[in-house]
Amino acid sequence: MGIGEGNWRKVGNLLKFWIEIEGFEKFDVSLPKGKLHFTTNAWGNVLRQKGNVLTIRATRFLVRKEWRMVGTFAAEQVQANDESVTLPPCRSYMRGGNNGDFYEDSDY
Repeated sequence: MGIGEGNWRKVGNLLKFWIEIEGFEKFDVSLPKGKLHFTTNAWGNVLRQKGNVLTIRATRFLVRKEWRMVGTFAAEQVQANDESVTLPPCRSYMRGGNNGDFYEDSDY
């Protein structure tokens, strides 16, 4: 999944930001090309660490625009002057079949 530019803003105690993505598809999981929106609580320079929301803007019935939750993310503090920061590997989980079992990406 390719990632492009984005933008951010703080609204009250919420930090909202988005990035452009090229889209993603694997098995029955897909995200369309466009903006992936992130929302988290923010108190000064402290962010909520877990349970933050990922959403997309989608169209239903050809005319109705709605926000759809597509996942969650975790925030970690990084020192402002640390130039050696790297992103950790991403782990994705998919719900499979009618029994609701979760499978790690490496299980396929």
